[in-house]
Amino acid sequence: MQIPDLTDDAVIELAREGGVAFIPRLSGQRRITLASLAPAQRQRVIDILQQSAPRGIAPGQPESPGRGDQRYFRIQIIWTQHNQAQYADIIILVPEQEAPPSLVDLWQKGEDCVCD
Repeated sequence: MQIPDLTDDAVIELAREGGVAFIPRLSGQRRITLASLAPAQRQRVIDILQQSAPRGIAPGQPESPGRGDQRYFRIQIIWTQHNQAQYADIIILVPEQEAPPSLVDLWQKGEDCVCD
């Protein structure tokens, strides 16, 4: 799965979901607003997402992760002014075992993992 160009109005929501029991505290949802990042940080987040997207699947597909006790990362990209940018919000599900270490780091540390 590919992601479109990320403009400054993009907001990234990243959470780990799935598993046997849903425990909200363990999902650790992160919300990253690209406009609030320095250019180098923004590029790092974009690089992580571009690295992760090909390993992901759209929700609702027969092969989508989340069955049984399988954990996965849910990446949601929201454009706050998407009507102007001509983009629809997207969701990508990346199985935990296929997630690149940089995505895990972004989920664990949030914006702190992309500091200069």
